[in-house]
Parts: sequence; C-alpha cells; structure tokens
Amino acid sequence: MDALVLAGGGVSKSDPLYPLAGDQPKSMVPIAGKPMVQWVLDALSSAELVDSVAVIGLDDSCGLHCVKRLTYLPDTGSLLQNIQRGAEHFSQVTPADSHILSVSADVPAVTPEIIDACIRIFNAREFDIYYSVIERSAMEKRFPDSRRTYLKLKDGEVCGGDVNCIRKKAALDPDSAWSGLIERRKNPIKQASMIGWGTLLLLMTGMLTLDNAASRVCQRLGIQGKALKMPYPEIGMDVDKPFQHNIVERDLLR
Repeated sequence: MDALVLAGGGVSKSDPLYPLAGDQPKSMVPIAGKPMVQWVLDALSSAELVDSVAVIGLDDSCGLHCVKRLTYLPDTGSLLQNIQRGAEHFSQVTPADSHILSVSADVPAVTPEIIDACIRIFNAREFDIYYSVIERSAMEKRFPDSRRTYLKLKDGEVCGGDVNCIRKKAALDPDSAWSGLIERRKNPIKQASMIGWGTLLLLMTGMLTLDNAASRVCQRLGIQGKALKMPYPEIGMDVDKPFQHNIVERDLLR
C-alpha cells in the first residue's frame, strides 16, 4: 500500500511549539536528534507492506530520506485538498490499488511493525475510510501524561489515531459530504449541522457505541466507513505541545 505523509502547515508565533520550530514547518521540529517527520519516514522505510511514499507540505530541500520511492507534493493549505492531491498522485502511480495509507507527520513514536500491522487490518479494503481510534486505558497505560482529548461512548472512551486508510475514489468524489466535515473539523457547531443534532446529542451523552456512532456519521456523509479500535497508542501520540514533545523524546531516546 502507498503511504501519504501529511506534513504541511507552519507554526505561528502563538503556537506552543513555536520555540521549538521557529519558522520551520511543524513536521520539521527536531526530536531526539532528527526532524519529527523523519521518524515517520524511518518507520515507513522499514515497513514491509509500504510500496511508495509521498510527503505533502515539504520539498527535497528539507534533506529527508526514505528507502522507499519518495515524492514531494506541495501543500494546498487545506487538509482535504492535501488528501485529494495525494489520492490523485497515487491514482497515477498505482492505479490498480484502491486505497492509500494516510499518516500524520507528528506521530514520531510509530514503528515499522505498527505500520505493517495497520495495513494488514486495513487490507480488506471494504470501506471508503478506515478511521483508527485508541482506547483511553491503552493510551494512558503507554503514555500516562499525554493528556489526550477523549470521546465518551457507551463502550468506552477513545481518542483519534493518525494512521488511517482512505479509498482514493472516495477522496476525489466532489459530491461526498465527508469533505465538508473535514473542512469544518475545528468548528463543532458546523460539524453538528452536517452530522445531525440527534447523533451529536447521543455522542455527548455517551449513549452510542463506536459502531453506532460510525454508522450514523457515515450514513449522513454518504460514505462507507469503519472506526477501528487499534492497540497501538503510538499512533495517537501526536506532538502538539512542548510537554508532549518531551514525553515522546524521552521515549525515543530509551
């Protein structure tokens, strides 16, 4: 499976990571001796099931390296459009494969074994989107001070993971409503208007299971999706703040 690394986005002076990043993209923040995104590329390089890699948001002047075929794609300034650009690229490179792996550049604790395990789970390729989540108990056991934000469901509390799988055709569908949800990801009110207030209320009160929640949301968006509880806290340990940087750096230096 081909892998798209989402590495775009700068860091403003008000961002908690600015002292570490300066004027570099967030993905280039140094951690344990190399750029954060390089740790992700190292994992993809050694993963047996990754065919080729595209990094979106950086260029070859960054000095990154990857054993697999590596392509740089320009940042569009939009998460959705970045995913679409990656889908367009891999549609040309590997037209026979229906899906791509999407990996955030800010999960440097990910390993080759985790990448391969995720691909094996996604390999059925039955759904338009496979979205990974991690249970709170697993997250806090592995990274007890990570302070993730959790969604309370009837069958437990989960946070989002940053290794997912997307059908290229679905990403490029101009009529798909899921694109609007991505664009409104930082505006809960606008998200609620798309998903439906009834579903949102059930989510907020913890009355939905993970499968129920995923089914309701996907039905509303007109896609087929699957939320998967993954036993890999490393894919949920994204580095957004200095204390999270310290946690992951200590972990990588062990």
